[in-house]
Amino acid sequence: MTKTGYPFIQLEGNPFERGRIYGKECSNLIRKSISNYSFMFKTFSGMSWEEAKERARSYIPFIAEYSPQLIEEMKGIAEGAILHFDDIVTLNSRSEIVLDNTLDGCTAFGVSSSISKDGVAYVCQNWDWIRRQGDTLVILQIKQEEPLPQLLLIAEAGIISGKGLNSAGIGVCFNALSTGKGKPGVPIHILLREIMSSPTLGDAVEAVARAERASSGNFLVGTAEGEIINIESAPSDFGVLYAEKGYLAHTNHFLSPNIICKEKDHGKVILPDTFHRLGRINVLLNEKVDSVDQKLCQRFLSDHKNAPDAICRHEDPRDPEGKQLASVYSIIMNLMERTLWISDSNPCTSEFCSYSFKK
Repeated sequence: MTKTGYPFIQLEGNPFERGRIYGKECSNLIRKSISNYSFMFKTFSGMSWEEAKERARSYIPFIAEYSPQLIEEMKGIAEGAILHFDDIVTLNSRSEIVLDNTLDGCTAFGVSSSISKDGVAYVCQNWDWIRRQGDTLVILQIKQEEPLPQLLLIAEAGIISGKGLNSAGIGVCFNALSTGKGKPGVPIHILLREIMSSPTLGDAVEAVARAERASSGNFLVGTAEGEIINIESAPSDFGVLYAEKGYLAHTNHFLSPNIICKEKDHGKVILPDTFHRLGRINVLLNEKVDSVDQKLCQRFLSDHKNAPDAICRHEDPRDPEGKQLASVYSIIMNLMERTLWISDSNPCTSEFCSYSFKK
């Protein structure tokens, strides 16, 4: 059994200063992220890092209009890490650059406090991606200007968002989706940061609605009061699904009828195991309604039915080297206590460490 110990970085000040601290503290890890994604862009899309930067530049005007403070934060990261601004924008656009050929094959679910055993709302996820990128992960505590809430999240070094929660009790997981095409617009990781900064569910939906969206994704959002929703986002439209039974799950295919009727679902072609993973987590949740607690959430995340492409994913030796996905980490959010429990590898073999807001 291994135990996690991700670097914990506290960011405060104005957006540029927050970014500068991030860049300085994580300079080597950010360079490792760039090296990893340079390899992945070439492997998945046949694109060099310089070509990827050229594509990423097209997103800058949309980010600047949507969230100018995040432009400043990325400029700060670049200065702190002694890198080019374009390098940081490219990292934060990584999903758009590889969207035609691969997805993070994640499984996420949320459980309302109204049906959990201990009266706590949980939002949980396995992050299935290339194992080597796990070496770049950091925990960020971001103190934003009031009235924005503080953030506590796990991020790939150099990326300004990730999975986590805020001081208002909003927790956010993310599933990659794809229509097989994108457009110039706001990258999905920028949307994720704005959703994480939302004090209410309504604000989270509004963050998606007002964006000129470049690509697709699902945001599973929960509140400390026990509300759980999926916000499915595509370039042409978005949809909201509510946890009518007290729980909700998502994998890597679209569920919103308004999107399904107008977009080709490319994600289910790239990762056809998405159907089994969604069906399996829903069966597990349905069987244990009223019994869910943190220990059971961990058990769900460790499920191996349909291995190796299970909820707890392990590398499939049949896949080409460099394209083998695995559950790099697992996260359980206790929204009442504002605490993240995170493993540093597959949840079946790794202990979970807790991370909370520091003074």
